[in-house]
Amino acid sequence: MMGPVTRPLVSIVTPSYNQAEFLEETIESVLAQDYDSIEYLVLDGGSTDGSVEIIRRYADRIAWWTSEADRGQADALNKGFAHTSGEYVGWLCSDDTLLPGAISRLVAALERDPGLVIAYGDCVYSDAQSERKDRALSGEWDPVRMVREAQVRNQQPASLYTRRGWQAAGPLDEDAWYYLDFQFTVRLAGAGGGVHLPEPLATYRIHSHGKSTADPARKADDAIRCAERFLTSELVPEALRPYAREGQASLYRIAGDGYYAALDLGRARTAYLRAARLAPRSVPATAAKSFLPRPLVRRLRARRVADRD
Repeated sequence: MMGPVTRPLVSIVTPSYNQAEFLEETIESVLAQDYDSIEYLVLDGGSTDGSVEIIRRYADRIAWWTSEADRGQADALNKGFAHTSGEYVGWLCSDDTLLPGAISRLVAALERDPGLVIAYGDCVYSDAQSERKDRALSGEWDPVRMVREAQVRNQQPASLYTRRGWQAAGPLDEDAWYYLDFQFTVRLAGAGGGVHLPEPLATYRIHSHGKSTADPARKADDAIRCAERFLTSELVPEALRPYAREGQASLYRIAGDGYYAALDLGRARTAYLRAARLAPRSVPATAAKSFLPRPLVRRLRARRVADRD
């Protein structure tokens, strides 16, 4: 008589820092998965908001956790992945969640094709009160488009990687702040293929302290760093290097948008001009506004906000 089938071990790492208001929901979403072979790790950056007390409540179900100062998200993730042993690995930030059945679906997709290094689904946006909003769609696996647009095709919370993929593309760049997953995924594309599962597998939280919205100037700084250091390096797979110039233009445009949002108009103009030199069509018509006086831009912005209200 055959015994129970042992499923491949999946390692999930959660980095966190002072996110107690969301952390428990994240932890519970991993522990409630219907997949019975999960190795879960939580890396706290020395929080002072009650996060550690939350982690301790689940310590008997967490394979490894620590709370100590780190150099940021990438440092915490690298530290966590160094302690994993799963055949498949992924990370889930402490303000996002996995939806029921996510791990089972992602593992099944990876098991069907040994040439894959990533499987990913869609997300659902949620807010600070955990109310679910619009669908956050991923795109089909297309490394060329990813490089040209400087945008990952996968919603990261809904992604799972093979150990082979992590070993080929990791560790994460610890100097990167926002574009660490873009750099990782570009490198990953040199190791194998990806598959998109067109169904919601995770939630992606939008809130006032999230990286996507909280600090546009810092995101812009990281975009320029990625354009000038990563896309010009040999870390980009050889087959994707012909598209790096367009990717740089996209990153300069993104940086221009970020600086403009932060009212740093001089740096916005510089970024837009760099984008124009590399790929003229990459510059949006709104770039002309960065040449207006700052007080006028501020008044125009205030008027738009008032009109919306």
